[in-house]
Amino acid sequence: MHELELLAPAGKWDVLEAVAEAGADAVYCGDKRFNMRMLRPDFNFSHEELQDAVTYLHQQNKKLYITVNNLYYDREICELRHYLQFVQDIGADGMIVQDMAVAALVREMGLTVPLHASVQMGISNLEAVRFLEEQGFARVILSKSLSLEEIADIHQNSRLTLEFFAHGDLCISHTGQCYLSSFVNGASGNRGRCSKPCRWLYRLTGTKANPEEFAYHITHNDLMVYPHLREMVQAGVYSFKIEGRMREAGYLVGLISVYRQALDRLQQDPSAKPDPAGEEHLLNHRLRDLSAGNLLHRPDRNSIGLDGSREFFRPTEARLLLRLQALDYEPESVIVPAQLTLRVKIANLEQFAALQGSGVNEIIVGMDIMRQQGQEWNREQLKNLFAAATREGSSVFLETPRVVTQQDLDWLEERLQSWRDFPWKAVIVNDYGAWKLAQGLGSSVEAGYGLNVANYKTAQWLLRLGAARITASLETNDKESLSALGKLGDKLEVLVQGPLCGIISDYCMARCWSDDEETDCEVHCLDPDYGLWDAYEQFYRIRTDWQCRNHIYFPHELALLTGLPGMTAAGIRRIRIDGQFYEPGLLRKVADIYQNAANDLADSKWEQQEAFASLLELFPGGLKRVSWGRFGDTTPPTP
Repeated sequence: MHELELLAPAGKWDVLEAVAEAGADAVYCGDKRFNMRMLRPDFNFSHEELQDAVTYLHQQNKKLYITVNNLYYDREICELRHYLQFVQDIGADGMIVQDMAVAALVREMGLTVPLHASVQMGISNLEAVRFLEEQGFARVILSKSLSLEEIADIHQNSRLTLEFFAHGDLCISHTGQCYLSSFVNGASGNRGRCSKPCRWLYRLTGTKANPEEFAYHITHNDLMVYPHLREMVQAGVYSFKIEGRMREAGYLVGLISVYRQALDRLQQDPSAKPDPAGEEHLLNHRLRDLSAGNLLHRPDRNSIGLDGSREFFRPTEARLLLRLQALDYEPESVIVPAQLTLRVKIANLEQFAALQGSGVNEIIVGMDIMRQQGQEWNREQLKNLFAAATREGSSVFLETPRVVTQQDLDWLEERLQSWRDFPWKAVIVNDYGAWKLAQGLGSSVEAGYGLNVANYKTAQWLLRLGAARITASLETNDKESLSALGKLGDKLEVLVQGPLCGIISDYCMARCWSDDEETDCEVHCLDPDYGLWDAYEQFYRIRTDWQCRNHIYFPHELALLTGLPGMTAAGIRRIRIDGQFYEPGLLRKVADIYQNAANDLADSKWEQQEAFASLLELFPGGLKRVSWGRFGDTTPPTP
């Protein structure tokens, strides 16, 4: 084995043999059921092939890592348990994992196969890495959205082996936090079926771009770190991973050979510079144009394949996203008497004042207020909020951002420290770094939907680690999983109303289309028309957070009002409205609709057709249920 690992993909047997011969130290691949490459079943291995692959690679002193990196629904857990035992029995050298249900099962079953945290977990800060260390992980595949400096900071203060993608496909979104494909057609990127709406044509408005011209505005170029291998080794990366489990051998062999030679030179001479001939080969054989991702700076317009001239993967195009209408009012026939507790996320004191007298007595304060809304909460505002909440008998919860990178960590810790004297009921966290920080400060912790809890096993595991409550993943729209999660009762919350953020990206289109994108940010994003339009003239609004990350929103608001009877029948007892972007008057109307519906259910009745019609009138831009229809649907459409 080499001192620096070169990790190659394989989707077929001939590819596995070819990349091993070309110099890969290890190969990663998956079976035909439990991994992230489900769009092309022919690029996955049978169980017999996986067993043969372990034998074949071990004979050459090479390793095999098996991808078990989907999110899983409860109907899959029993078969998943048997599959994990199979992976252990054949002697695989590691499992690449996204869903913490896998980690829970591995521990429960007494398996010893090493766990590698998938890039889909979005691990991008030191505290999250330390959390994984405590849970027995052997390796972390860091988020592709990190800089060299951030990688070095993590390496210097942790013991886990660091793996990083070196070459291949690069998404515009922070990994694990892209739900747009799910929202569009039920094809979940976190379950290996992404329909790639980031690679559709859009018009961009509210910037200096031509608002009438369609272009590939969020189509990221491919990743190539070859010119920066020396700096990455110095930063602490041990394993360099090549993307491409759906690529043929002819393409991958050249990549593996070039990176193998470069890593060998670095092992012999740590100061060695990349061979220009190797870089020329990569450029000449590129699929898309190439970029260094976030390694040196945030993505700019040079990182985007704007004209689409090298875009080759178009599994779908933009489609008309049908909004709800009055005819869609189809409540569940069985009414189970139950008391639903409603919790509402707000962004300012005016919204809280509007909720007084509504019956809502649980409030969430978000830490990631968008620039379009003004500044973040300050201590004086929080003092006034808590004073008013005390008078109203309300509980107040704090929620951390969905993305916390290494550069955000000091800010987050400082805020949690400086606000810890306020009587928060709990801190809702959306990544494991925030979890570790909040718990370390003695706060009660809840798991936010950014942790992608999609099954009962993961929820149980988090509760055992100290979570006070779980918010179901936005992709948990499988009836069986919601029913299984419903067994948690008061420990589970489901988002039922609010804007749907489909993509969180470091690429700021407003700044990159300004007259001078190199200058300090001049808040170019405040134009009210800032957003993307698809071919059906549907508007994807863009909001920017305190770090100038662009949050791209699905055209229609989530609305699960008609699904409440089915949810209560499944055991769900807590629901949430994300109302931080609603004007105070609108927020009160929405809260009243859901609170009245909850009161109806408590009285064993359901008379909400008029309320449903009112909700439709409040949102002329459109409303949406779950990703593929009413609560109770279990089968997504064919991609």
